[in-house]
Amino acid sequence: MQSNSLSNRLSSGLELHAGERRKRARFDLHFPALLRALNDSWAVAETADVSATGAFLVADRPFLVNAPVEYVLTFPPNLTKVPNSLRVRFFGKVLRCERVPHNNSVFGIAVQSAAHRYLSPEQSVSFDAIEQKLSATAKFSR
Repeated sequence: MQSNSLSNRLSSGLELHAGERRKRARFDLHFPALLRALNDSWAVAETADVSATGAFLVADRPFLVNAPVEYVLTFPPNLTKVPNSLRVRFFGKVLRCERVPHNNSVFGIAVQSAAHRYLSPEQSVSFDAIEQKLSATAKFSR
């Protein structure tokens, strides 16, 4: 495992898109995520930015454009102002997938959200186990 975070390794490659076309503001937020195409295995990811209608994630594998996906974001307590991390499960589709400049083993994935649901503490426990297992074998460290 490498000691630096994925977001630090990508900072130079994520200064994106001079001709901005987004309608919603994006927030530069970096926290853990799990991402998968429907009925596929989970991949460890990290957010690069988040908006009300989607997110830009970085992961160590590509995803097909227009593929239906689900992703789980873990919002830290300092952001949500609640005692514990808050997990939210999103459903949507891949808008764009591209290799990150200067690091061909990492992919930037733009996703558009169609629906979401907050996970209960009981539901969140199963994602703790998935995240720990995947983080141990991931090609990058958050």
